[in-house]
Amino acid sequence: MNIRKFFQYSLIGFIVIIVIGVLGIIVWSKTGTYPAKLVAVSALESTDRVTVTQDNWIVFEPNNETEIGLIFYPGGLVEPTAYAPILHQISENDVLVIIIPMPLNLAILNTGAANAVIDAYPNITTWILAGHSLGGASAAIFVENNPNKIDALALWDSYPPNSADLSDNTLPVISIFGTTNNIPNTENFDDKKHLLPADTRFIGIEGANHAQFGDYGPQKGDVIASMSLAEQHELVAEIMLDFINP
Repeated sequence: MNIRKFFQYSLIGFIVIIVIGVLGIIVWSKTGTYPAKLVAVSALESTDRVTVTQDNWIVFEPNNETEIGLIFYPGGLVEPTAYAPILHQISENDVLVIIIPMPLNLAILNTGAANAVIDAYPNITTWILAGHSLGGASAAIFVENNPNKIDALALWDSYPPNSADLSDNTLPVISIFGTTNNIPNTENFDDKKHLLPADTRFIGIEGANHAQFGDYGPQKGDVIASMSLAEQHELVAEIMLDFINP
């Protein structure tokens, strides 16, 4: 075999490996995604206080005019509509809420997604960026890379990656997380606190678990919640509204 044919065959083999790998990731993300359950599906219905639309984004628009907006990054491999219950409640209090569906349901693949939303709503003067789990980590990366785009950051059972050290940032930050016997359920949670501003509000919810920040059923490795889904949703919504409108 001459050198030219060797490189041709090597290139073809390399391309085949890449294609197989990409197809494998796509299949894995589709089959491994946690789907939204009934409570979440119900929360996608419009009411006399909030109009819900689903196109490129899932938008909860309050019927009263507002200058406050909340952008939400879903957790990894979770159907974005699963977060509708809490976010619908927030929108009922005159907050424009937008969930951004992510490539392969992985927010880390589009951490800059909030830019398009901000550009699309020039009437919004205050933006809160929130995210659950991997979505929260990706939101922290957005804040690190776009320090002047967001007015506040909310993390749901999440923490920043080491690449997004926000410790010297003056942005208001809230971290809401589930606890069992006053110990965070999320592994390494306490070890990552130093990556957030010193005045970050850490609010632990005793009896809450990871999956009940949305409505997508049990999650592998999660603790069993000692509070109901509705109770956790109500409490998280109240904490968020107190943060948004102190």
